[in-house]
Amino acid sequence: MNVRPIKPIAEAREFRPEEIFFSTTDLKGVILSGNDVFSRISGYSKAELYGEPHNIIRHPDMPRAAFYLLWANLKNGLPFAGYVKNMAKDGRFYWVFVLAVSAGPQRYLSVRFKPTTDLRQKVEGLYAAMLAAENEALKQGGKESDALAAGIQVAVAALGTLGFANYDSFSQLALSREMLARERHSPNTGVPAYDRVCRLFHQLEGLVESTLNLQKKAETVLQLAAEFRLHATNVNINAHRYAEAGRGLGVVAGFLGDCAVEMAKGTDALRQQIVAITKGTDVINTRISMAHLQMEMILFFQKEAALRQTTPDPEESKMLQVCFEVSAQEIGPALARLRDTLAPLTTCRDAINKIVLTIEMTQVLGNTETARIPNGDKLAAMFSLFREKMTGTRSHMDELSNVIQQITEITGGSAD
Repeated sequence: MNVRPIKPIAEAREFRPEEIFFSTTDLKGVILSGNDVFSRISGYSKAELYGEPHNIIRHPDMPRAAFYLLWANLKNGLPFAGYVKNMAKDGRFYWVFVLAVSAGPQRYLSVRFKPTTDLRQKVEGLYAAMLAAENEALKQGGKESDALAAGIQVAVAALGTLGFANYDSFSQLALSREMLARERHSPNTGVPAYDRVCRLFHQLEGLVESTLNLQKKAETVLQLAAEFRLHATNVNINAHRYAEAGRGLGVVAGFLGDCAVEMAKGTDALRQQIVAITKGTDVINTRISMAHLQMEMILFFQKEAALRQTTPDPEESKMLQVCFEVSAQEIGPALARLRDTLAPLTTCRDAINKIVLTIEMTQVLGNTETARIPNGDKLAAMFSLFREKMTGTRSHMDELSNVIQQITEITGGSAD
């Protein structure tokens, strides 16, 4: 943790949205290199930065849990995307959006730019709540691990209320939105490799949001399937109360129960396919954003050297170039894998639609049987509720189909 005797100042250290900067660290977080903008915004000379732990710029408003997530991703070979509030040498603060990745076996690369969407303000409130929970845990005599757990718990709960399964799900949306907002400030370079990445970036615009929408629609269908299974059981129980008069209805209710089991299997398969699509979408979004930022960083690095009338550091230039090439080369295969997951998803959707159709037809037969039972008003009401739930389920399935079509069109695939 940063223990420098610097008093934080409630004043922002401004920099331009079109600026971009980077730093590299070893596996323990010690700064190895960085560009001019990093030095200028932080207020430290490069000599003061190099060899120091990266938390030299850590702001005390940052919760421990945020950095835990960052390092957990990097140590597991995964990129990290998120918001960080830093503190300059003079105590002023500056917010950045970070995309950190492995840059070889012995170091990490962190590319940063100015966040410009309203998500940053939401994160600021979340970080404050996380930090408060961490400090309270320590105040109660807890260890650092207890504070960390408290911060993570607050983050998970807050993101859950916003509809995100975990932090990575939120970070993908933030990365997508911040990159789209940043496009207004990105340069027109005429560099073929960069232009290709930019075109693909725009082609896949909205992919992350469509996938999040797919998750939400699927969760609604999953919930309806669970409710339907319970409802089918209730109908079966009530049918048996009418003894001989309810025998026919009992057969219908039993068949509905079987349909409920099949629908549960279908929705579980749907969930698994959506997990696969979400993973594929996250990989594509991250790789395109990485390639986009890394090439932009290369060009900006060259521009800085030109302004200094020097030659860009060859080792750093090579490192940035290699990182860009790795990211760019992974985009095509990742996109192909995502397209491959669309067919099984469509199969799951069609299977559920068939079950819904069967249930709708069986519900009509159930209404007929109910009419033959004296004082069967309660059963009639149950089947009326069945009809409402099936109508709602079909509506949500139609919406889910629309989202699948959107993703298919975005990725350049073909829907069956």
